[in-house]
Amino acid sequence: MNLIVPLSPLTNSSNVIKHCSFSVTRICNDYSKMGINVERFFKSDLVDLYECVDSGYRFYYPFSCIGDAAFYVDLSLNRTNYYSVRWEHGVALKYLKSNDSVLEIGSGFGAFLNRIKLENIKGKGLELNPFAVKQCIQNGLNVKERLINDEVSINANSYSIVCCFQVLEHITDVNSFIASSIKLLKENGKLIIGVPNNNPYLFVNDKYHTLNLPPHHAGLWNKKALKYLEQIFPIMLVSLEFEPLNVAYTDFLNVQLKNANFLTRFVIRISHQVMPNILKKILCKYVKGRNILAVFEKVE
Repeated sequence: MNLIVPLSPLTNSSNVIKHCSFSVTRICNDYSKMGINVERFFKSDLVDLYECVDSGYRFYYPFSCIGDAAFYVDLSLNRTNYYSVRWEHGVALKYLKSNDSVLEIGSGFGAFLNRIKLENIKGKGLELNPFAVKQCIQNGLNVKERLINDEVSINANSYSIVCCFQVLEHITDVNSFIASSIKLLKENGKLIIGVPNNNPYLFVNDKYHTLNLPPHHAGLWNKKALKYLEQIFPIMLVSLEFEPLNVAYTDFLNVQLKNANFLTRFVIRISHQVMPNILKKILCKYVKGRNILAVFEKVE
């Protein structure tokens, strides 16, 4: 049991509440089924989930249970689609111009960098997985195995676009990470953030969704938490877009049929059998998808 109440890693405030706890034994067993040993990250029997009351950001505690570079190497070797082309990549392109200088933090195997290269946009990546860095370099991409703070010391105020896709949810010290990202931007530059959408419809019925737990995820983001960034940092929200549910509709349906309460499962199962197209149309209209893309502009 964790007796110390942590500060919010986003606001550094003590105004936090504990939501629930997770069994470390079950977490380790679930990762083991994926071929990954995560026992080294846990020193107690439980992991707690807290919420920052001011921002709505939720985070796991203790912070020491979050994965290291070796964990992500294991993950990329055990999941062939881990670093892949994503919905956010296409949406982000709307905010890029041909003369932009783009820095992607956590560039993986270069899916987004390859995409903007095809558009003749200058891009650079930071990545801590040495295996991914090596492959990117072999493919002619400009990727450095470098921490964001080291990049700030070299190239502050240098980029018109700084972006990260499916990265922020893996970071424990999110305040420092976002602050450093902004320092890398030129005046009026854009910060583009893509994260999983942890709304209740997608996750409340799947508490032990393995890759939404430590050591993979450090925090859980939603619309409220992303909008709150304007109150902490010198940035202005330009756009907030949700991935359409139909992109992962089958996965969503399977989660509900497996984990929802009896009544919900019954209604969905019967509706899917009798009128599948109508059910899909209704759900896709009213339920937001599993990812969010937020675009901010740096302000002085």
